[in-house]
Amino acid sequence: MFRFPITIFLSAFLLFQIQPLIARLILPQFGGTSAVWTTCLMFFQVALLFGYLYAHFLRKVFSPRLSFYVHAVLLCAAAISLRISSVEDLAADPANMTWSIIQLLGSTVGLPFLVLSATGPLIQAWHSSAAQTNLTSANLTNTVQPGQKTYRLYALSNAGSMLALLSYPFLFEPNFSLNMQRIVWTVCFFAFCILMTACGWRIKNLLEWKNKLTNQDISTHQRTTISQWILWISLATVASILLMAITNMMCQEVASFPFLWILPLSLYLLSLIICFDRPAWYRRRLFFPLLVLSIFAAVPIAHLGTAVSLLTQVISLSAVAFFSAMVCHGELYRLRPPTSHLTAFYLCVALGGGLGGIFVSVIAPSIFDGFYEFQIGLLLCLIIPLVIVIWQARNESVFPVRWAWGFGALSLISATFVACSLAYYIDGSNHADVLFRQRNEYGLLTVIEDDGYRTFIHGQTDHGGQFVDEDDALKPSSYYTDGSGAAAAFQSARDAIPERDGLNVGVIGLGTGALVSWAQPNDKFCFYEINPLVQTVAEKYFTYLQQNKMTQNDVEIVIGDGRIELERELREQGSREYDLLFIDAFSSDSIPTHLLTAECFELYWQHLKPNGILISHISNKYIDLRPVLNTLAKSRGLTPILVDYNNPKSDTKTRWVLITQNKDVIQSEIIQGLSKSFSPDIHDVVWSDQSASLAPVLNWSIGVDWATVFNRQFQRNKNKSIVNHGRDANLDGSAAQAE
Repeated sequence: MFRFPITIFLSAFLLFQIQPLIARLILPQFGGTSAVWTTCLMFFQVALLFGYLYAHFLRKVFSPRLSFYVHAVLLCAAAISLRISSVEDLAADPANMTWSIIQLLGSTVGLPFLVLSATGPLIQAWHSSAAQTNLTSANLTNTVQPGQKTYRLYALSNAGSMLALLSYPFLFEPNFSLNMQRIVWTVCFFAFCILMTACGWRIKNLLEWKNKLTNQDISTHQRTTISQWILWISLATVASILLMAITNMMCQEVASFPFLWILPLSLYLLSLIICFDRPAWYRRRLFFPLLVLSIFAAVPIAHLGTAVSLLTQVISLSAVAFFSAMVCHGELYRLRPPTSHLTAFYLCVALGGGLGGIFVSVIAPSIFDGFYEFQIGLLLCLIIPLVIVIWQARNESVFPVRWAWGFGALSLISATFVACSLAYYIDGSNHADVLFRQRNEYGLLTVIEDDGYRTFIHGQTDHGGQFVDEDDALKPSSYYTDGSGAAAAFQSARDAIPERDGLNVGVIGLGTGALVSWAQPNDKFCFYEINPLVQTVAEKYFTYLQQNKMTQNDVEIVIGDGRIELERELREQGSREYDLLFIDAFSSDSIPTHLLTAECFELYWQHLKPNGILISHISNKYIDLRPVLNTLAKSRGLTPILVDYNNPKSDTKTRWVLITQNKDVIQSEIIQGLSKSFSPDIHDVVWSDQSASLAPVLNWSIGVDWATVFNRQFQRNKNKSIVNHGRDANLDGSAAQAE
């Protein structure tokens, strides 16, 4: 019988190894956004549902013998259809990210994932029938409980899944290239196919499924009811919603990378292992109060956003992820059916997981203008167990009435707290200064106008703004103001680069189009932007692009991932011959690591003129990209130029890195006055397409930046200061010209 646990463990390991691996492979095609992982997770949950449905179909329609032969054919088809080696070569459509990811995954790993996901319930069904056949042939009594041992195989499956997830960011990703990871996974998948065939061969002589109930089954579950089916699906759905919502919250303001993908999912699987292998460890009186405490700690995170340090966010949200999963899965195990209904039970669990994934990845971005699914999931997680407790409180021996009252009071208090948080976001009166608010697969975009200044916000991160007054509208502000690295690049380039018709400027990341504020007649700008909604916002709510087009500046906008589009242009029309190439996609949000790999760095230089300047905007609270850029510059024998600027009037902090071999630029007065030297103790961090770990550059601080919170509360006064500062600067400039 050892082949059963070995096979189910290996299948689960491969099932959860392929998820971060394939997501890592397709991530660059969609700009590195955090939604790539949640969309992949949704696909895998739905595929898991079809795998469980397939196993249930085999269990209900075929005998164990015939189910083995049918499954053997599908194993062969899966091995033939595996296309993990060519996933990056397939076409992707960033404008329709969700459907494009589904197509990519379905055509490359869809069938192998299906057979892997069917392994758990199918092997457990085979194991249960084989075990009960052995008991009958040995004339043993029902004191032996094969059903309980069969359910423990589910815990073993989740242990394999968890080991796969934890080993990926700490073992496989840092030590194996992506190509090597693909090879290892493919070899292990073929080994799994052989083991699965051996398991099926073990039961090929069974002509019928054994549905014999054990003493434990009879004492705990006489029969299944519609209400139980609804509760199975509901509990699994809630657990899935919270898993994906919490993952989104972790990734959207930091980066989409395997560790933050895997942490919530590992805690989710840990709860399954505990609840299905050590069910006595789940105590309502312990875990429900812990869930309530974690909610009161984590819900404010949704409001404070980037004012909270990375480690504080991770700890708080991880606590909610684990305790909510423990409550959902603990109640799910208590409602489990006898093994005769095992595949139906797992089918309902998979259905709930798929529904939760579809809700977060497809429905929520379409119907909500904010990230409300976190609070919605918490409300459901508090209400559904309360319904179960009230239902069971009818039987004093199952759950004492006095505990039911306390449980209900705790649920209502917590639910009220979460509902108030949700109402704050939904209530339009709290967003009176919002001109635009819309969400798509790439995140939440908001435009706010306050006291003459309009700000563009992606998630909770300020991505620049513009003065509303026509006299100040084209004045550089925010990250692009005079004194910033952007300003230094334009000013030094005009001084050092010989006179010509104008500057040829490329920019990865559109934002508001604010870099055009530095344009002069005959300059040419090309913006690369992956999110079509950003272009809509820039053209409708900001006037940088329109006003500069009116002055005959040539402004081109290319929709697509900057790297992919630059590669296409180089292949089809050669170098763009840029004087300045801005990498302006690193201001918080999800850091697209594929834009700073060694291979991509070479691509940039092929599109730059020999004396051109590469400029990277690396303002970020959680990630220090200086070591990466320092290493990339040193690889070409160049010295990076660091420009940090703190605007004393608007409290805007911005960091830029300029890299060039143009000595006139390096020695220009503007660069010499603003640049700072890289610290000599900065260590080398090498990123390549095969390996790009964020771990060495993360800022794992803990705490809350109360100064940021205070500044947000008094945003109106700050914006007044920005406007006044801009007008004062105009007056100073006019006075200087008059003199």
